Amino acid sequence: MGNDKETPEIRREKIRQEELKKPSSSIHGSNLADLVGSLGWKGTGILILVIIIGGIYFLLKFNPPLEIGTIASSENNKSVVIGIGNNGFREIKLLDVSENINEKPLETRLQVSNALQGFIITDDYNSEEAKEYGFTKIAEIAIKTSTRSDDETASEDDEIYGVSVIHHEAINNVHIEYSHFGMTFNDTVYLNN
Repeated sequence: MGNDKETPEIRREKIRQEELKKPSSSIHGSNLADLVGSLGWKGTGILILVIIIGGIYFLLKFNPPLEIGTIASSENNKSVVIGIGNNGFREIKLLDVSENINEKPLETRLQVSNALQGFIITDDYNSEEAKEYGFTKIAEIAIKTSTRSDDETASEDDEIYGVSVIHHEAINNVHIEYSHFGMTFNDTVYLNN
């Protein structure tokens, strides 16, 4: 065989060698498999982990767990009760409650009652009638998961939570700041006057 006659195998090998020498940044052939192949298994694992963590973060951030239910007030709106529930994955910790334009209320308590008993609107947390409704400081209790603020199928064993606010002026809105999975959320409840 002479040098001027090449076998098909030799021609294929030469073409393959020439293609390997060309830059690999062509538009054709760029896909996810190329990206994953260039990252290696550690890089691919880190990319997948970042996507999962980012997805969970946005799910939690844009789907706040606090559920607002019953809203009741006294005739002069100086005493308000707001039923709250938790439809999140972990307990909610109440951080702060303010009213109107970030004013501190005279008193704020969390009612821990049962679904059949309900809530009480009061201007004295120490009265005999109020003692039955389990008033505690907001920082002492975490709102359990899978609690609803309004549930017709609830029983006496189901705990319900209500934020109770007392102020010397009429309350127009109540601002609730809470923590869930280490993230801080804010919710404002407006009362109809």
